[in-house]
Amino acid sequence: MEYFYLITIFLFGLIIGSFLNVCIYRLPREGMSIIKPGSFCPSCRTPIRWYQNIPLFSFIFLGGKCAGCSARIPWRYPLAEFLTGALFTISAYWFLMPFVAVDGEQIVRFVVAIYLVSILIVATFVDIEFRIIPDELTISGIILALVVSALFPMLHKAVFPFLPSFVNGLLGSLAGIIVGGGVVYLVGVFGKLVFRKEAMGFGDVKLMAFLGGFLGWEATLYIFIAACFIGSIIGITLYFITKDHYIAFGPYIALAALVVIFFNPQLADIVFRWYPEFIRGVFLT
Repeated sequence: MEYFYLITIFLFGLIIGSFLNVCIYRLPREGMSIIKPGSFCPSCRTPIRWYQNIPLFSFIFLGGKCAGCSARIPWRYPLAEFLTGALFTISAYWFLMPFVAVDGEQIVRFVVAIYLVSILIVATFVDIEFRIIPDELTISGIILALVVSALFPMLHKAVFPFLPSFVNGLLGSLAGIIVGGGVVYLVGVFGKLVFRKEAMGFGDVKLMAFLGGFLGWEATLYIFIAACFIGSIIGITLYFITKDHYIAFGPYIALAALVVIFFNPQLADIVFRWYPEFIRGVFLT
């Protein structure tokens, strides 16, 4: 039965991934709704029939080409669908296993995880192509983070046990928003003073604030450090290939956030226990 549940969630992820492709294409283009009109070919504008729009499988059956004009379908479409399905399945395995003994907290954490995964996938592909992160993703997500944290305060540590739980949830979310957005904003300001040009986009600030609202302020520090590490390695490599000085930081934030979503306790153990012990051992010896 566990395999059946995981396969079902994977297929559900493919369906959501198909919708995310609509968001990736339409959100950065002004005046386009993600609801109307229905799916169409970007090249010939021919409406796509339902049997030509089955996630992942239609791309294979059509040979990666539009049925109307034979234009190549970008690999981004099946990639986003597969990533969504795969990450939804990993989220289910991580937060819901074993399925026979799932409690309310596990369900909440799973729903939050797949929501964050969905937003990060859209933000990543849009940032790579357009070098922006739409406000529709981050601003609405920040508001939602505050509401969800008040309703489900177990998402954050109770800093003030004497206060009602929903207040602790709100405070935890608010602290994450301030620290997450504030760290990136301050780095951007400092970078602009040093390099005399924009060092960090404001979309990255809002994306980090959004993530902090759900994951808490400590998690945003892990995300930022990991994103800088990943970005420096990949960014330097891409510079030697493309000679482009610009680095879209959103994808690295998204990748680091995925690591934190699934491995937050392990990261906390590394940062607060293993690393200090390692440093102490180096200096004492």
